[in-house]
Amino acid sequence: MRIKKGPQDIVGVDFDPSGVKCVRVRKNNGAVSVVSAGILPAVTIGSDSESPFHLPKPLVGRYVSICIPGETAVVKLLNLPGQLEGDVQPQIKEHMGIEEGDYRIGYQIVSHGHGRTETKLLTVAIPDAEAKAACGIFPTGWPAPISLEISGLASMTAFLHGPALTHKDQSVGVIEQGARVTFAAFFNKGELVLIRKFDFGHFDLLDRIQKNLGVDHETAENIVADGSFDVSQIIKEVSEPFIKQLVISKHFIERRENCLIAKLYLPSGKGVSRDWQNEIKSALSLDVDFWNPFEGLSLGPEAIPRQYESQLSRFTGAVGTALGSFEEAAGR
Repeated sequence: MRIKKGPQDIVGVDFDPSGVKCVRVRKNNGAVSVVSAGILPAVTIGSDSESPFHLPKPLVGRYVSICIPGETAVVKLLNLPGQLEGDVQPQIKEHMGIEEGDYRIGYQIVSHGHGRTETKLLTVAIPDAEAKAACGIFPTGWPAPISLEISGLASMTAFLHGPALTHKDQSVGVIEQGARVTFAAFFNKGELVLIRKFDFGHFDLLDRIQKNLGVDHETAENIVADGSFDVSQIIKEVSEPFIKQLVISKHFIERRENCLIAKLYLPSGKGVSRDWQNEIKSALSLDVDFWNPFEGLSLGPEAIPRQYESQLSRFTGAVGTALGSFEEAAGR
């Protein structure tokens, strides 16, 4: 089915284990406005025990852009020789080093090398069973699935439509922390030059707090949110491997691209540990800032419920996947 005018009403749905983040947006004469946003109880994709998933009426658009955590996904930035011709998926799969099995492979051209001697691609492979299960959450009627991607990558799309626009001549980094997966990306003059996926998220921090302090998940969340206990040493120990790799990535990019990273953008709000943020600031010695995924978008009346006003960074994936679908449709 071909959509003649492209989608005009999309809900971005991010199935993060900490809750399903939803943002409904509309496009009118090129301008994107936010109709409504919300966070629903977490859903385990592919679980037969789950009750049917339903969006509240204000969040039901005509189409849905889905993003999933991607714990089992493979994400790589590749440089392939020459220009892409014909069916490139077998070539991409080989260079990605994917193990045997059925995968859905997607890619986006980042840039062409000098004289088009090579093509830089952002590639992703999602197990086919997981992709089918995610799309199967919306089996009939509206909203109809229009795209499927990884939450961390969708967040990068939102970043490129926001803070990245003010750094067109600089190099910047951005970190997107999910429940079990964290993505770190570096951009040089607006071009993606490095992206890494880490099997580490804020649930790993909460797990250690629960174990060390003998508390439940909810109490651990409250400790992170209000700082009622000093858990800085716990956070330091759990975060150390991730932060070491982050420092290596920063130095690698600065040497290879002959640049200096000007700023690093971090998630903020409830659920994001200040101690974790401080460890990153200290290790990278960078100017650190926080960002709002709704930046540059017009907000409808009461589009964002008051209880989420201090948690805007939780919607980066949902915003990014919806914007990405508009972008893709415009490029057809």
